[in-house]
Amino acid sequence: MPRPPRTHTTPRILPIEMSAATLAEIAILYIRVSSKDQEAGGFSIPSQIKLLRDYAKAQRLHVVREFIDVETAKAAGRKQFDEMVRFCQSQKKSPIILVEKTDRLYRNFKDFVTLDELDIVVHLVKEHEILSKDSRSHAKFIHGIKVLMAKNYIDNLSEEVKKGHLEKARQGGYPAKAPLGYRNDTITHLVEVDHEKAPFVVQMFTLAATGHYSLTEIRKQVRQKGLEYHSSKVKLSKSHITRILENPFYTGTFQWNGELYKGKYTPLIPQDLFDRVQAVLGDRRKPKYRKHSFTYGGLLFCGKCGCMVTAEIKKGRYTYYHCTQSQKNCDEIYYREEDLAPQFDALVKGITIAPSIRDWLIKALKESHQDEATFHKDALDGLQAELKKIKNRLDQLYVDKLDGKVSEIFWLDKSRVWDAEQAQLVSQIQAHQVADHRYYDDGLKLLELASKAHELYSQQPSEQKNKFLRILLSNCILQDGTLRPTYKKPFDILARGIENGRWGE
Repeated sequence: MPRPPRTHTTPRILPIEMSAATLAEIAILYIRVSSKDQEAGGFSIPSQIKLLRDYAKAQRLHVVREFIDVETAKAAGRKQFDEMVRFCQSQKKSPIILVEKTDRLYRNFKDFVTLDELDIVVHLVKEHEILSKDSRSHAKFIHGIKVLMAKNYIDNLSEEVKKGHLEKARQGGYPAKAPLGYRNDTITHLVEVDHEKAPFVVQMFTLAATGHYSLTEIRKQVRQKGLEYHSSKVKLSKSHITRILENPFYTGTFQWNGELYKGKYTPLIPQDLFDRVQAVLGDRRKPKYRKHSFTYGGLLFCGKCGCMVTAEIKKGRYTYYHCTQSQKNCDEIYYREEDLAPQFDALVKGITIAPSIRDWLIKALKESHQDEATFHKDALDGLQAELKKIKNRLDQLYVDKLDGKVSEIFWLDKSRVWDAEQAQLVSQIQAHQVADHRYYDDGLKLLELASKAHELYSQQPSEQKNKFLRILLSNCILQDGTLRPTYKKPFDILARGIENGRWGE
């Protein structure tokens, strides 16, 4: 198989001579593969390049740059993607971007917004779609759905990683970077005492427990003992010392996702010493509870001064909303919750689609899912092959140990490393399998939400209505008793299409 072009570190600059007449038809290519395994396989980059070059030739577009990224990008920050954006910004007339399909161009909403603000034309070659500011509302919405699905895929993988972390916590392993005084063993993936820095942590607790030392004095004492000189990475601040002194990790227990777990590591601090320190510091971790949960709390901003709109209860039963500056320099008046309710009701109706539109979008989702399923299959094939290779290595190593070809120590060391790699591969395989199954299911749920939005909203209690509105709205202005909403993507496109009656175009 031919070696893939090594152009993901430096963008291609194609030496094409162009007349003034052709400058308006220049184009750039964006190619992305989502792992080093795909790059090594050689099947993804060349196929994308050929597809896009052939398309450009057929459309008589002059390709002047090619940008290639090889990495898994959970967030915006891909080097060549950023370079492409800067190139487009530097041009008097933005070039046309050619890309294989939606999930090759975007990996999250930030990428989507970044390109949308450039006001450029994007050709999604495999999806036979051209997107620009002049695209019809339904085309933009379908594109928004696909972008949402691309983000949803990453979120699903992230959820599977979080599940793995939770299971590790339940078994006593700490799934994050160990705090000062401990270190993470990269071989065993367990937490061990850092004998160089642990004494400084013990000293902090000992000093704090006396009640005679401020945080500034504790920091001074530790500095004098040389902690900050043992490692240039340790730069203690008062807030850092506070976090250390309030962290139950040092007693042998740790918090993960709000739950307390018993750790499989050596405690540095006895429980009674830790309790004395907490008594000195005061109970700073005591949670604060809200007395009331308001239906539209945290959703509204004043249209006159831009400040937050807050809610309060009058006479023990009436809920009023007003600007937080209404007692100072803003003349916006109070509004009863009952008066605002019909307007929020109308906002939800504004994104509720008819069954016929829902069915049409489900068809588009199915087409998108076929591409995503292919991606998962390719990824799983590579992971399964790597897993099989490691299993074969472990089997052969065990045979070599029995035959006396390798020592017991060598066998134990290599087995530990390969077992860890094997566990990581199994975790990735499970993540892909779950994400693949949920991709289509979650898309259907999204469209069902849009088709039954008002019905579902009207049945919810106040707290759930608030969560529902936060899903739909990024901002909502209240002025003179009237709401001016800003919908989140892709609901904004959906709302405009319904309002303008252009879904039949």
